[in-house]
Amino acid sequence: MINKIKDRLRVLRRRLKALKGRFASVAGKLRSREPKAGGHRSNLDEWKQLQNDHYFENHPCYKGISEFGGQEAVEAIQWFLPIRPEMRIAVIGCGFGRETLKLAPLVKEVYGIDVNSTILDKAVAFLSERGVGNFTPVLAETFPQTIPSGLDLVFSIVVMQHLTRDLVRNYFIELGRKLTAGGGFVVQFLDVNTADYEGTDAPEHGGGEPSVSWSHWQLVGLADLAGLKLVEIRTQLVTDVALWHWVYFRKEK
Repeated sequence: MINKIKDRLRVLRRRLKALKGRFASVAGKLRSREPKAGGHRSNLDEWKQLQNDHYFENHPCYKGISEFGGQEAVEAIQWFLPIRPEMRIAVIGCGFGRETLKLAPLVKEVYGIDVNSTILDKAVAFLSERGVGNFTPVLAETFPQTIPSGLDLVFSIVVMQHLTRDLVRNYFIELGRKLTAGGGFVVQFLDVNTADYEGTDAPEHGGGEPSVSWSHWQLVGLADLAGLKLVEIRTQLVTDVALWHWVYFRKEK
């Protein structure tokens, strides 16, 4: 009898140990899906290398360092709010200054954030040659310390889909703190119809130019995480399989 009891106890202990392992695995998966504010995963080094390898000059869509496009930035912002001459704007992923060239004449100051001096030096040269004098280049690694409070708007296009989710969250949290009351974000996100929203992210190394999708509900969570009000999401069908979500988040107080 005693031996049978001991055998049952051993079986129960093994089952309990197995259950603990399963619970730990499930808890780990759930934690991995929680929004992270600290920017733990980053592919900035990958983008530094891409810019050092002349990303815009070699990319088939951008046609090199030229005045191609840029007006869509003005149009996208004006969907949600008027552009005012006293505005201070931050552009995440300013590149060589394509959008800034169109925005700068309409506002007081533009802070352009990008990954290294290689691309920021190109932006300064491109914009100064065209008479833009209200542009301040900002390194992505130091933007929380470099950009002052008092921003009226944060803008970005074709950037969030190329970053890790942690980097995206960090931009919204840190720049959200620098907004004036009533200031906001007008930012584009990608959403493709094959997306595994929870299971995909940009690789930190060797990922080249990733395409990370964000769902409507993930954008709702992003606004909440950053302490911002989601005012509107406007969606465009850009290809047969891809959507662009334009978000307008606002700081209420």
